[in-house]
Amino acid sequence: MRTFPTLLLATATGLGLSLAFSPSGRTAGNDAMIQRLCLAGFNAAMSHAGKTPPAGMGTYTCNCFLDEVNSGASIQSAQDSCKQKAAARYTI
Repeated sequence: MRTFPTLLLATATGLGLSLAFSPSGRTAGNDAMIQRLCLAGFNAAMSHAGKTPPAGMGTYTCNCFLDEVNSGASIQSAQDSCKQKAAARYTI
């Protein structure tokens, strides 16, 4: 199995993921903010690893993460699942 750097979402955790994913607190604005933080973390992790990700990999991974968490998956479970899916879909 191919691997790529850990998706960094610790910053997002401190910004209220519980609100973003609760039925009453979820908004498009929160999703957009989490998407931006996810992409920033993804790009930073790739840069730190000295890798250039294929076009679309960051967006795919972060969309997957957001979809899974919004469907009830834990943050860790969504990270693990989406990293595996992205590694299977993209070559680094």
